[in-house]
Amino acid sequence: MRILTGVSGSLLVLALAVTGCGGDGKEAKGASSASPVGTSKSADAGADACKLVAAGDLEAAFGSPFGGGKPAHQEDTGADQCVWTSTGAAPGSTFSITVLRQDRLAGVFKSNGMSVADLFEQAKLAYPKAEAVDLGDKAFAAVGEVQVLDRDTWYSLSFHGAGSVGGLKKLAARVVGRS
Repeated sequence: MRILTGVSGSLLVLALAVTGCGGDGKEAKGASSASPVGTSKSADAGADACKLVAAGDLEAAFGSPFGGGKPAHQEDTGADQCVWTSTGAAPGSTFSITVLRQDRLAGVFKSNGMSVADLFEQAKLAYPKAEAVDLGDKAFAAVGEVQVLDRDTWYSLSFHGAGSVGGLKKLAARVVGRS
């Protein structure tokens, strides 16, 4: 799924940066793959991410109905993710939320002593023209994404389809308020 690759791309770029691979990261970020890096076969592990947003929230934000979310867990990073696909007039639109908590960091992040705050700051460097958003401890919006750092948790919300960053900002405010 394209959305899984896009959202996982931020974490992949960070993993490559931490390990010193991938040059400037541009190739890794735009690369396509059939599945996200390190996704486990047990989707139940990502189920908590699906509880943060309801299909009705997505319809209100983007004006189209969505089916149920599909959870995933990224073993290599420790992130949980949930992806919804539009079932309305614009089928194929997708929304994803990825949640990375400090106590669940795994793989190269954990072995290199990285914190969620460090990873958030590195991701922000990829978007020099990002718009600051007043959410959590730090947040920004750029290119169909809203990234929020709230205490020891990084929330990455992404939408691919006809819509606005405004809908993502509203969803991010709800997610941070619920967690």
